[in-house]
Amino acid sequence: MSSQQKGNQFDRKELLKIGKNKKKKESCPTEIALLVESVLAELHMAVEEDAELNRQEKPAITKLRNLSLLTDIIPRKHLQQEFLDHGVLDALREWLEALPDGSIPSIDVRATVLKCLNDLTIDFEQSERIAQMKASGIGKAVMFYSKYGEETIANRKLAKELLDNWSRSIYRISTNHEDMKNYEEKRTYRRPPVKKTASNAAAGASQDDVLDEELSQGRKYGPSSSKKHASRPEAMSMDFVVRPQSKVDPEAVRARAKQTGQGHRAKLNKKMQQLKATKRKQLQVAKPSPYM
Repeated sequence: MSSQQKGNQFDRKELLKIGKNKKKKESCPTEIALLVESVLAELHMAVEEDAELNRQEKPAITKLRNLSLLTDIIPRKHLQQEFLDHGVLDALREWLEALPDGSIPSIDVRATVLKCLNDLTIDFEQSERIAQMKASGIGKAVMFYSKYGEETIANRKLAKELLDNWSRSIYRISTNHEDMKNYEEKRTYRRPPVKKTASNAAAGASQDDVLDEELSQGRKYGPSSSKKHASRPEAMSMDFVVRPQSKVDPEAVRARAKQTGQGHRAKLNKKMQQLKATKRKQLQVAKPSPYM
């Protein structure tokens, strides 16, 4: 272990004491700000170090060594708002992004980040919190893992729950069972299909489309950004504006059909002649001799 790493560990031990043995009202705002900035700096540094290790084709284990930051410090109730103010959502999104070779972070990292997001209390009554979420691109990252086929069932379930909770909070959707049932029926049965055309885009999209757009801002991430990994195929819209040019030549088709038909007729005529010749020969053999 290098002297710099030892120094970082000592600093972290000192920072962990802030707010741990004191009540919230006794914590100094300057000390809390120092703690938050130091933790975020370590989160960003872990991302950069793992990226460099990956380029050198070495195991990217820096994030794994710093998981305690996500489990022991960020979830603390009296520190959460300070972390949100300093852009912790950007840092957590970076932890979910793919490495330079296109591989995704380890399962422990993904599970810990999703659990940390679930422990965060985000007040969507504040418009700046919604703006922070849109700018961070965290929604796009969580949405990716909610649909990623190779993700664990537990992580996919947690990612979907996060998206549902954020959606209800942003659009004031009631958590009452009957209200949720009516909302789902309205989404499934009563909403007419909307074609993705320029006129519809100008007129405006549905709430679900708006939410997807709001939660989908941010940088590219995940294995789909690498050629080494297969991406899930998406259905292609069939609303063509220009008819595709046909690759079939009608004249060539008719000429080929005519030639084929003549060949079939020639074979048929030959077969009929053979049958007639065989029948004529049989009649000649069966005719009795007049001298018998």
